[in-house]
Amino acid sequence: KMAATESEEVPSISKFLMDCSPKDIALNWLQATDLTKDVYHHLAYFVPKIYCRETNPNPLNEEMLAQHILLEPLEWYLCGEDPAMGIIKLEKANKSSQLCGRVFKIGEPTYSCRDCAVDPTCVLCMECFLASVHREHRYRMTTSGGGGFCDCGDTEAWKQGPYCQKHEPSGSEALEEDPLEHLSEDMIGRAYNIFAIAFKYAVDMLTWVEEERLPSGLEPLEKEDTYYCMLFNDEVHTYEQVIYTLQKAVNCTQKEAVSFATTVDRDGRRSVRYGDFQYCEQAKTVIVRNTSRQTKPLKVQVMHSSVVAHQAFAIKLLIWLSQVIGYSGGLRRILCQVGLQQRPDEDHSSLIDKLMLCDSKLWKGARNIYHQLFMSSLLMDLKYKKLFAVRFAKNYQQLQSDFMEDDHERVMSVTALSVQLFTVPTLVSTVDFHSTYFCPPPCLFSAFSLEL
Repeated sequence: KMAATESEEVPSISKFLMDCSPKDIALNWLQATDLTKDVYHHLAYFVPKIYCRETNPNPLNEEMLAQHILLEPLEWYLCGEDPAMGIIKLEKANKSSQLCGRVFKIGEPTYSCRDCAVDPTCVLCMECFLASVHREHRYRMTTSGGGGFCDCGDTEAWKQGPYCQKHEPSGSEALEEDPLEHLSEDMIGRAYNIFAIAFKYAVDMLTWVEEERLPSGLEPLEKEDTYYCMLFNDEVHTYEQVIYTLQKAVNCTQKEAVSFATTVDRDGRRSVRYGDFQYCEQAKTVIVRNTSRQTKPLKVQVMHSSVVAHQAFAIKLLIWLSQVIGYSGGLRRILCQVGLQQRPDEDHSSLIDKLMLCDSKLWKGARNIYHQLFMSSLLMDLKYKKLFAVRFAKNYQQLQSDFMEDDHERVMSVTALSVQLFTVPTLVSTVDFHSTYFCPPPCLFSAFSLEL
């Protein structure tokens, strides 16, 4: 009976949400006197209605609803018109980047020219390599461990032939041209507004440590007694230990336990039980008891469904930001400015600082997404790459200390970005290596020899 009621409820909610108009929502935001408050009110109401509403959420259903009711209003606001038309205009006005910046997936082939690469970490993706002069040189092909990106277009990475045919600049292109010149003043204003709100929301939710309550402005009007028992990955316990423990804790089959363990290992965390608080707390108790006899127990939290929902959307929002800035170098620069802007209320640190300094506390999935955003934004804008290098160096001692306490591999740590920053001559000259805040340990220099 309960299952039938739940299955009938979901389609009715979906129909209600699909009837909402993204255009009307955006029009209201354009007239808002307190845009942050209005956007947060919208997210507080709709995010928990879309994400994490059942034991086994339907990703396709969530994706469709999130796009329609959460992301499309942002796109309407940003473009000031139908985003289908607005995005085309952005792409037409945009100046093509001379940097490739393709982020490598695990196992993807990469190519380094033995004759022209400044160091072994300088690599090309297959498309750029095949369209470059380096294909006729002595080269090395390897497979990426994930986390690196294509250096085509980076003049400091190659002794000669820095550009492939696709990224070769024309004679009339000015390297130092301000990308904001391709955007209208209205577009710039709207982009600052919505990027500041969206990025702060995403950063605050991913670094949020409370398990039952949400940040101010996001608390739901009615709080249901629905929780997730969330299991986190570590590099201490074996697959067999996790599978055995899950079978006892949540009364699942071995096949289900293997599926849970695989997802935890890949994404860094996975819900293993959904229900009221007491029901989830029982599973947590069994997991902790069964994994604490010889080593530290598996990390497991009982989290309210609304917190999990907002964290799920926060990740989706970072992916969206990465896609949107791909349409325009001007939008990329605005996001860089928003991310690196120092905030008086946060001890003059920035949202970028906050993410980096919480890196070791985040699960794999969250780390991977924000690392990719850094690569598609800060590392693709030469001006802000220098400013990011300064912030990275200032935080490096703490980042390295956190990494030494973290049980994840280096490729999953933000410290892995050091190879993208401290091997570049102009960036190295920007950073004050004699300051008290930068004291690189010996392992930093060994990191430069790692193959991407």
